[in-house]
Amino acid sequence: MVHQFFDPANAAAFNTLADKTDSKFEVHYFGLHGLSGTIRTILAVSGAKFVSIAPAEGTWVPKYKPHTPFGVLPNLRETSADGTLVVNITESDAIERYLSRKFGYLGKTAHEELLVSQFVAANNAMMTTLVKDYIAQRENLELKAANKEKLIATTIPTWIEYHEKHLSENPAAKEGKHGNGHYVGNSLSLADLKAYQLIGILQDMIGDDLINKEKTPALLKVKETVEAIPSLQAWKATEDYKAMSERNFQALGFH
Repeated sequence: MVHQFFDPANAAAFNTLADKTDSKFEVHYFGLHGLSGTIRTILAVSGAKFVSIAPAEGTWVPKYKPHTPFGVLPNLRETSADGTLVVNITESDAIERYLSRKFGYLGKTAHEELLVSQFVAANNAMMTTLVKDYIAQRENLELKAANKEKLIATTIPTWIEYHEKHLSENPAAKEGKHGNGHYVGNSLSLADLKAYQLIGILQDMIGDDLINKEKTPALLKVKETVEAIPSLQAWKATEDYKAMSERNFQALGFH
């Protein structure tokens, strides 16, 4: 039997809700940011109504995991404003793209969407490398330290060089050579939000030696532009966000 998340019977509900921005959302994940960080950021900058739901200790494997499509989180549950329609989505990348299309963060044209997708893919690749070589090496501290040196020496500077260049060369920027805080056009996009998350992780990991206003003004402008959004500031001021940030630091080494 097809999993309920993938049931074609839900197509009409998805098609109806796809363009609705007044829905309510539940982000199902463990009690930290992790793979749900960008999802919550999208919802926060959009001013959407959402709650974070984490399985109680000891209940994930026996009670919840068997019922998820792939045995992993995050999952997103969306309910229409009138409560009559409910849809569920799994996998962080799919959720991020669904929400970004809903709230207008995938560009205004097919070309802009392609540009955004390319920058998102590049940022995701950098994040995957960080997770594999550094964040996931919690049990092998010697290897983690060695990998960190390699990342700082080559991988991270390469990512910085390319992204600083592309941000600085955004044709829509009218503020000189340091870009306008966006990868594509003059509007917030998923690429900006992925970079915002990545920059924060890198600064927690290596400090300000490689990413700072003097060396990387265009990258810093992305971070500052996202951080200035009032609804994101409000979310980050909540006790829920602060508690997840602390658990994130304890588990993964960054906020």
